[in-house]
Amino acid sequence: MRITNIEFENFRNFRDHGEIKCSTDGKVTIIYGKNGDGKTTLHQLFQWVFYGQVHFNKTTTDRLYNLQYESECSFGDTFQVMGCIDFEHSGVKYSLKRTYTYKKGLNDSEKIYEDVVINYMNEDHDWRRIDKPKETIEKLLPSGLSDYFFFDGESMIADLRVKGKDSAGKLRKALYSMFDLDVIESALDHIGDTKLKTTVLGKLYLSKGTISSGSKIAAVKTNIENAQALIEKHEKALEEAKKKKAECQALIQSVSEQIGGYKSKADYEHQRKKLKAQRDAFIKSSTDAQARFGDDVLDMFPKLLISKAVLDAKKKIQLKIEQDKLPEGVSKKLISHLLAEKTTECVCGRALGEEEKAYIRHYLDILPPKSFASLYQDFTKTANFWGKGYDKTKIEAYILDVLNYNELAADCDKRIRELDAAEKKSPDIEDLIVARQKAEIAIVELDATIVGLETEIKKCELYRNKQMKDFDELTRGNAEGEKVLTKIRIMEQVAAYFAKRLEEESIAYSQRLQTNIQSLIDGMLTSKRHVTVSPEFSVRVTDSFDDESKSEGQFAVVSFAYIGGILKMLQSEDHLSSKEYPLVLDGPFSKLDPDQRQNVVDMIPQFAPQVILFSKDDLHEVFHAENIGRVWTIVSNEEKNIAKIEEGHLWK
Repeated sequence: MRITNIEFENFRNFRDHGEIKCSTDGKVTIIYGKNGDGKTTLHQLFQWVFYGQVHFNKTTTDRLYNLQYESECSFGDTFQVMGCIDFEHSGVKYSLKRTYTYKKGLNDSEKIYEDVVINYMNEDHDWRRIDKPKETIEKLLPSGLSDYFFFDGESMIADLRVKGKDSAGKLRKALYSMFDLDVIESALDHIGDTKLKTTVLGKLYLSKGTISSGSKIAAVKTNIENAQALIEKHEKALEEAKKKKAECQALIQSVSEQIGGYKSKADYEHQRKKLKAQRDAFIKSSTDAQARFGDDVLDMFPKLLISKAVLDAKKKIQLKIEQDKLPEGVSKKLISHLLAEKTTECVCGRALGEEEKAYIRHYLDILPPKSFASLYQDFTKTANFWGKGYDKTKIEAYILDVLNYNELAADCDKRIRELDAAEKKSPDIEDLIVARQKAEIAIVELDATIVGLETEIKKCELYRNKQMKDFDELTRGNAEGEKVLTKIRIMEQVAAYFAKRLEEESIAYSQRLQTNIQSLIDGMLTSKRHVTVSPEFSVRVTDSFDDESKSEGQFAVVSFAYIGGILKMLQSEDHLSSKEYPLVLDGPFSKLDPDQRQNVVDMIPQFAPQVILFSKDDLHEVFHAENIGRVWTIVSNEEKNIAKIEEGHLWK
């Protein structure tokens, strides 16, 4: 399967129509989005369009519309949420569209209609509607593995760290379905055991009570059924108690991490005061530098302003002298004397006729009002003073000082704003401590409940087993009863065969998954880690001292290797190798150090034939250019309630 196009409208914060075209040539499609912009929303769009399911925090599947759009509707108005995904699978083009229709109520809007349509293009290039869309989708992209095709790295880290067993159970169920092991598991569940009256063995066992009549047999049979019903009730309550305990443990871990990284109010005030003092000091230093600049270089400013003009003028005068060949020391008074009518002889003694005077007369055009010698000498003196220039190095040093102090002050302001923002978002540390204490108390109470239920289950099992022994004694010796026992033994042998087969297959697949994950982790982590995958598909990653990692970065790498290992195993299956599955990945790249990030992005294109990446981090510096296809950026308003998608890397 290769996704070609995605469309949506009125889907949560994406109010207006949006469209994303995806690369289908093996290159990675990147969708950038900052926290709160709608990155997770778009990632969840895939789950919704394919399966009608979303997993947003503190919301429901039905409430998917844009709240601002809803607010502009009148009471009784209907409106829609739409998502459409076009894709190719095994050479056939499909278009899958899901819509919810809502009706505006007094306080909230109600979903009144849901429609899902899947069309395919036939050989004549005509679109044809498929009658059973749900079954078709399940066949094309099994829902059991949807979490691994549409992979949320953040939630997977949480699953692996806190809900390892739950995560393993989900994976086990999904892989059993893909590898047809669910058929064997269903057969085993169907056969069951003699203790469950709804299973084959249970029905056979209790059927002995109908063959041998008698009130005592009937009473014992009833006791067995009642005891088993009570056991099942207690087991259900036990499962719920363990689930709540796991949730409390997850809460404690999360709160503890917050407390560990949280700055108390006293520390916050201390940090803010320190930053403000630093900022004020930098501003004062900048002001002082500017004052010194004014005092020290005041006399330089005139030179700074006119030095170039003066030097240029000097050069032009010198050029004029050279062009006109005016002798130095010649004055206007001298030339006027020589041109007088009564003057017939030059100062040098030569005769002055009209021809000679005509030659001398052109010097009047180039003489200044005062003597040229005096003018030139005065200007040269002035030019030498003003044309010396200024101390450029000294001025630049002052300017750099001012700019540097201003930049440091601005950085302090930024850190103060970030500190204030974090303080507003963070709860009081006292509240966190109280929440942790409540969770710890709840765990103590749940532990007591769990012990009590386990004790009750054991008591009920002992009673049931005794009643079953009595039942066996009361029904022994009957020919028809012996036939039933023979059937039971045969079915138990069949069940044992199925159980052994399932165990062997589970071990084989878990070992293959372990090998795949280990190979990927070796390529992503610089430090050596050992991977263990149990037959129940729980994953454990340890160091050389058999300690499990506590690093979020390493857990992030494990989550990438986890999904990569699963996809690699699917691709290796003979009956699945011809199928292609995309990887839509919302990856926690920010939790990776630079080396880990580079290693991860180098391997991601190997995970699947098509990869669509959501990221809040700029990946253009770590991805090779030849591996990047279409790039999109989510643009959101300040309130984060309206967003749109635009093509291009807009963070450049």
